[in-house]
Amino acid sequence: MLSYKCPVLCLDNQYYVPKSIAPTSHILKFDPQHYRNVPAYETFTTQLAASINLPVIDIVLHSIEGNRFVKIARYDRIWGNDNKIKRLHQEDVCQALGLGSEYKYQEDGGPSFADCFRLVQNISSNPVADAKNLLRWQIFNVLAGNSDGHAKNLSLLYAESGQIRLAPFYDLICTRTIEHIDHRLAVYVGDKRDPGTIMLTHWHDLAKQCNVTEKSINQLIFEVAEGLLERISPEWEIFEERYGPYPALQRIERIVNKQCLRILREING
Repeated sequence: MLSYKCPVLCLDNQYYVPKSIAPTSHILKFDPQHYRNVPAYETFTTQLAASINLPVIDIVLHSIEGNRFVKIARYDRIWGNDNKIKRLHQEDVCQALGLGSEYKYQEDGGPSFADCFRLVQNISSNPVADAKNLLRWQIFNVLAGNSDGHAKNLSLLYAESGQIRLAPFYDLICTRTIEHIDHRLAVYVGDKRDPGTIMLTHWHDLAKQCNVTEKSINQLIFEVAEGLLERISPEWEIFEERYGPYPALQRIERIVNKQCLRILREING
C-alpha cells in the first residue's frame, strides 16, 4: 500500500531485473512519493518484531544518494544444489480462503482474525506454534502501531518436504506514525477497529472467537508488551549503529510505550 516494489535477482551485490519467468531472490521497496521514512519504519518495526522472537522476513535498509530503500530476501525461494533458485509455493490467506485481493480488509468483507486463526489451525503442519505466533502477530500489530496487518499480509508456505507452515511475517510498518492514512485496524480485535481504544475485554472477545482462554491471551499480551518495552530503546540504538541517526523513530517509541503501558495497567490492575 505504501511502497513501490521491484522484484530482483541479487548476486554478488549486483541487482538484475528478471526477464519473462526467471525467478527472483529479493524484493526492493522504495520510499513512496507522498510519504517519508517508510523504508526506515518498516526496517525498524520488523527488527522490533524479531527482537521479541516473532518469525519475520530478512530485511536490510540501504541508501543511494540519500534515497532510502529496503532489500528483502524472499522467503519463498531456496538455492538448489545446481546453484539455481527454486520457487516454493505460497499463498496468502485471501487466496487460501478463495477470496480476491479486494477482500483483504475485514471492513470490506474480508476474513476476520478468527477466520485466519482457524485456517492456520486446520492447514499448518505445526498448528500449535503457528496459531500462537499468529496471535502474537495481532497483539504486536496493535501495540507497535501496525494498523495495516490485513489478510494478504499473512501467507502459508509449502516446503519441499510437504510441510505447510505460516510464512514469516512481512509488511510490518508502524503505520500510525504516517499522516493521512487510515489508522484503524485492517483486522478487528473483537468488534473494535480503533487501536487506541482497544481494551482487555476486546482481546477476550477475540480469544473467545478463536476458542482460546482468557488466561492464555492475557499471558501473550503481557509477554509481548513487556518484551516491547524492554527492547524498544536497545533496538533503536542497534538501528542507529547500523544505519546512522534517525530521530523520526521517536514516533514509534511513543506509540509503543503508550500502547504497552496502557494494556499492562489493565492486566496488572
